[in-house]
Amino acid sequence: MIREQDGADLKTGQVSWLRFRVEDAQHKPARDLETYMGMAAHAEFVRWDFSVFAHIHPAGSVPMASLMVAQGNFELPMDHSSMHSLPAAVSFPYGFPQPGDYRLFVQVKRHGQVETGVFDAHVRG
Repeated sequence: MIREQDGADLKTGQVSWLRFRVEDAQHKPARDLETYMGMAAHAEFVRWDFSVFAHIHPAGSVPMASLMVAQGNFELPMDHSSMHSLPAAVSFPYGFPQPGDYRLFVQVKRHGQVETGVFDAHVRG
């Protein structure tokens, strides 16, 4: 798993899209990603002093009650288990609340196994 960076610094007070690419053993885009708990991926962002912990989804994170309302009102299929092919890259929107050093954990599922990528990021104030 590789973190793709656009060269821009991560800063507090703005939404950043953090993008990760999953490759196979030949360094080509992985074509075997499966849904994991109904999503293409999951991520956890943790500040070095544990004062920030966020569990993030590729489409952003919303309260489950809001998700249920949206599904009922608009009949949106939020269970992605019927998808045949997932892209080899996932992006997570997040607004860092505090500056500092963070550890990013990104989880995807391949061949029935959960794989975790671990990355470090510095966020400026």
